[in-house]
Amino acid sequence: MKQVLRFSTVWMAVVLSFGNAVVGFTPVATANVHGNDGASACTTTLDSEWIQTNWPASNSFFSLYTSQDKVFARIWDSLNGGRMFLTVDDGTNWTQIGSADSSIDILSIVMLNSKILAGTWNGFFQSTDDGRTWNAVIPTGIAADTTIWSIVMINSTLFAGITGGIYKSLDNGSTWTGVSSGIPVDVRITSIVASGNTIFAGSASNGVFKTTNGGTSWTAINSGLTDKHISQLAVLGTRMFAVTLTGVFISDNYGTNWAADNSGLENVNCFVVVNDQLFAGTDDNGVHRSTDGGVTWASFSSGIPANTRIWSLAVNSDGIFAGTSSGVWVTASPTEVKIERVISDPFSFSLKQNFPNPFNPSTTISFTLAKRSFVILKVYDILGREVETLINGEMQAGNHNQLWNAANLSSGIYFYRLQAGLFTETKKLVLLK
Repeated sequence: MKQVLRFSTVWMAVVLSFGNAVVGFTPVATANVHGNDGASACTTTLDSEWIQTNWPASNSFFSLYTSQDKVFARIWDSLNGGRMFLTVDDGTNWTQIGSADSSIDILSIVMLNSKILAGTWNGFFQSTDDGRTWNAVIPTGIAADTTIWSIVMINSTLFAGITGGIYKSLDNGSTWTGVSSGIPVDVRITSIVASGNTIFAGSASNGVFKTTNGGTSWTAINSGLTDKHISQLAVLGTRMFAVTLTGVFISDNYGTNWAADNSGLENVNCFVVVNDQLFAGTDDNGVHRSTDGGVTWASFSSGIPANTRIWSLAVNSDGIFAGTSSGVWVTASPTEVKIERVISDPFSFSLKQNFPNPFNPSTTISFTLAKRSFVILKVYDILGREVETLINGEMQAGNHNQLWNAANLSSGIYFYRLQAGLFTETKKLVLLK
């Protein structure tokens, strides 16, 4: 049997919960521009048959982090406390990282090119050997013993969520600057995602905040959000999803208004986005998948025992991984299914059709970068005159979404053009008022 898996994103936001009650930590893993947005030109062929990995323990709280072919699993159980494990062969073998009494109690992780940066109860730690050894980081601009609840890479900027604010770093975590204007001092930031130039931050008790100026100022966006205990945020196209203590809330306008999810899917613990599909891990009913932006759901749990609790979901270039009440499971087995690499890199250059189209007055332009590139994204009118420059700067490899608001323009046909290194592509969009 041959299975072809082509994943074009390695970011995800991960949440640990118990019956939808948040357990003392909520990690967020690597994200380019979500950031949980999942836009991609690649297709994904997935077999819903899950296979259990050779996990060395069970009945634990699982948090998963992935990057390329690596999977990190953080567990917590009453006998051993917190421990970290690593696999580089899709779960055939797991290696414990650190000891059970290690002071490195990881709450969040971001994968950088040459190192792993981890947020802990006691500041930042980093590893340059795939997590086998760790060293404390003494950064500039943030107290060394600060608890780092969430950390994420958005384009080329790192953002870290703490209690009482958000910090950002432009040099891979060596120097940090506080960007917390508008966020109350007692707010714990549990999840950070982005869509285009807009960044969203979920908090443990104060709902959702957003910034459109790189974090200089934040605004609360909680209209209709009756439960402000946010354990995870996810973005898919133009829709936002917030996992709370009482269920999922959805916004179709980037958080301006929220409404309780009425799809019928209950007890959601976590989301992960793969291309244009949304996967949900539930507290008592396995994994579900939606191909229409969360409007309808179908079970995606074949092979997983009935009533399995899904603590977390993560995706890398080989498949989807689930941290469950019965160990770690994967959608493809490296020993029973041949995984053929269709492309050598998880990303390729592409420009997608904007959505929605026609639109009024806002639309989202999605694109993928195969490598770090200097990007220019411009909009032109039908006569070829430049209307607006949306992006003009260097960006990381991965999937990106850019929101364009054309409220001040008249109806008509426009064109958007992406330049990234030697890659150039132009597409048409229609503003209809």
